Amino acid sequence: MRKDAQVTLQPRAASSGCSYFGVRVVRHVRRDMADLAARGYTGVLHTFSENDLNYYRGTFAEMVTASHDVGLTVQVSPWGLGRTFGGEAESRWVAFHPEECQVLDDDRRVAAACLNSPAYRAFCREWAAAALDAGVDSIFWDEPAWVVPRHVGVDDDARWTCCCDHCRERFGGDLPREQTPEVRAFREASVVEFLREAVADVAARGGDNTICLLPSTEGTQGISDWDAVASLPGLTTFATDPYWKHWGEPAGPFVRRFARLLGETCARHGVGAQLWVPSFGLTRDEIPELEAAIAAAREEGIDDLWTWGYEACGHMTAIATPDAPLVWEAVTTALTGAPALEDRPTRALVGLMNAADDAVADAVAAAGDELATAIDAIVERLARGGRLVYVGAGTSGRLAELDAFECGPTFGSPAGEVVALAVDDFDAEDDAELGRGLVREAGVGADDAVVAVSASGSTPFTVAALGEALARGALGVAVVCAPNSPLAASADHAVVADVGPELVSGSTRLKAGTAQKMILNAISTVTMIRLGRTYAGLMVGVVQHNEKLRERARRNVVLASGAPEDAVDAALAEAGGDARVALVALLAGVDAEDARRRLEGARGSVSVALGGRQ
Repeated sequence: MRKDAQVTLQPRAASSGCSYFGVRVVRHVRRDMADLAARGYTGVLHTFSENDLNYYRGTFAEMVTASHDVGLTVQVSPWGLGRTFGGEAESRWVAFHPEECQVLDDDRRVAAACLNSPAYRAFCREWAAAALDAGVDSIFWDEPAWVVPRHVGVDDDARWTCCCDHCRERFGGDLPREQTPEVRAFREASVVEFLREAVADVAARGGDNTICLLPSTEGTQGISDWDAVASLPGLTTFATDPYWKHWGEPAGPFVRRFARLLGETCARHGVGAQLWVPSFGLTRDEIPELEAAIAAAREEGIDDLWTWGYEACGHMTAIATPDAPLVWEAVTTALTGAPALEDRPTRALVGLMNAADDAVADAVAAAGDELATAIDAIVERLARGGRLVYVGAGTSGRLAELDAFECGPTFGSPAGEVVALAVDDFDAEDDAELGRGLVREAGVGADDAVVAVSASGSTPFTVAALGEALARGALGVAVVCAPNSPLAASADHAVVADVGPELVSGSTRLKAGTAQKMILNAISTVTMIRLGRTYAGLMVGVVQHNEKLRERARRNVVLASGAPEDAVDAALAEAGGDARVALVALLAGVDAEDARRRLEGARGSVSVALGGRQ
């Protein structure tokens, strides 16, 4: 290596980042960026492939904005660009420009752009301009190298590139068919010159540059002179990614060796040092190696540490493992230090709450089959004149009371059809006899459906109440947020939304409370739809307590009947304001009295009153 003048590297604040790829739905990106920020990451690397360049430019700009909005710095990688950078993405440019592709030493042309092609270099400038226009902070030139033959279908490690006309011109004649020292120097110089031009172009546009070299200083893909890269004008950060498994090396020593080389090189040239560790493809048994790698990098003075990639790439089948969630938690803790909740900024805490709530929807969705089966059983009981009886204590009881209260105003449910047996007193949660007593006092019987709600599934009041209801012949449904609970074990139907630990340990009003609210919403709403308490997706049974609700009922009748507004007003007046009576009268062509009799015979179902089947 050249012995350049020593330059003092200015200390930088510790930072951590993560790659993110594969998602182009911006609302999901916003959620995930909030999650990253809440976990303590300070940066994100987005991939920007040729497909993105052609079809997702605007979307990509929104993704960058979403990242900045939560305080993340943004790097962007030329994901698979020309097959000369890291990444699985395919190259459209190569398909359209085969004459600009690399040529093997045996004269076969392969599907990778030549680094010495003026046309390809111009395309890379176009790509970089588009990335900078999207608002990224830094271009991350990821593993720039001549193509690995097996990556383009050539199963012969002895082959090498490139021997095309552009390379012959720069070399000054035909290249030898063997990798002589002169050829190796030419190949390396070509990579450095390619980067020099790319980095200078980005710097001239006002952007920052990071170059990430493979952890190799020899061999077909290695760059022996890291100083030649680190000294490039316009370079902001120099990086490497010593993924020990790829090189068959033990994690700690391998990462330490390249962290030391990286740190020393960056110090000589006054650029930032960034090191990447893998979190993909690792199992729980390899977590200690991952932690050792991060510790080694820090001990060598590297404080800008990143991982590939988000959630340990558990979403990508080819590189995921069943242990991806465990690896993700481990790498996040090691990189960010997992600061205590009380030490995190308010925006980060809000992001953590948002991320936690996102997990709730998945947990509820996973219980969808059991929930649907339970609702069908509830509908059968109510259809024969029974009641929906909620039972719960504390937060669960209050949520049950809220849902029961809303059924009348929203769906016109008759008084007493949906009730809640709930207690607020903390001591009452442990009172099993009180639970049994309230069920007896309510006269719960064989026609009723009892839904017992408990986050833990072990609340004595609720377990006892459900037991009494079952003994009296009622249908028993358990709504719980933990697996293997006594409440679920005793019920006819168990809806289990396993939401995992709470942000604030033990505070079941958070994820568990949200899950219970979602499940109760589904139970009451779908039950009422099945019972015919809606029509054409409209709240035709809404109780008209105020002017807003009266206007809503009127509008619903107009929409559902298709009748002129004056006819609707007349029908409502004759029906005494009852929207369902007015609707049946209009659609069946009968008077209000006949419409009311039909509804009574149909137990309030507009569809059945009109001659439909329930």
